[in-house]
Amino acid sequence: MISGDTLLARLRELAARVPFDLAVQPGVEAADFDRWPVPVPAEARELLGRLGGFAVPPVEFALTGHPRQAGDHGLPHPHWLVTDDGGGGVTWVDIEADGRWGQVLMQYREGGLHVEADSLPHWLDRLIAAAEELVEETGFEEGVQQYADYFWDLLRLDGPELPLHPAAELRGSADPVVAHLAARVPDGALIADLRGVLPGSRARFDRSLRRYRLDRAVGAPVFAAVPAEG
Repeated sequence: MISGDTLLARLRELAARVPFDLAVQPGVEAADFDRWPVPVPAEARELLGRLGGFAVPPVEFALTGHPRQAGDHGLPHPHWLVTDDGGGGVTWVDIEADGRWGQVLMQYREGGLHVEADSLPHWLDRLIAAAEELVEETGFEEGVQQYADYFWDLLRLDGPELPLHPAAELRGSADPVVAHLAARVPDGALIADLRGVLPGSRARFDRSLRRYRLDRAVGAPVFAAVPAEG
């Protein structure tokens, strides 16, 4: 199991190897979780109680207290925003209606929905592993900005493009999760099933729809891109 203590220990080891401040933000007080707008299960409380965010220059990740966490950004509810790319793209944790925290997803500003990791701990494990690899680069200690693109390249996973289906074609599906979602969205909405897919998989809704909002099935990570007006 990837715990908050494990990740924090790796960050401290990383901080000891770099010649500049690797800032680690404190976690959330236990009493504060009850005031969050999303349910927080025990494993997420352990992780976020130990680690509220960190900076690996030149990139920074705010896991709690993110300035954009209060907005929906066209995302389904509930969700928990963990970072953004500064250009309209957001990374968020998909949360079931019953409070289970699931996949970490990236909604890119151009519209693609990408699976980043199976869970928040696995996503953080990849972030820290990329940082550990980054600091091995010759010349890193002399300046970090030029390594920003390399950091994101290390994180980027190349997975399959997922099939998209118009909602009108799925209304009679034998899969109740899919059928219920298809029944409540417009005919022209596009549906992608993210159940069990590999990190790096992507649903390129943007190739068919210019603007849309996301809706989510109840009970499984199945998403519909609903065309937005305007």
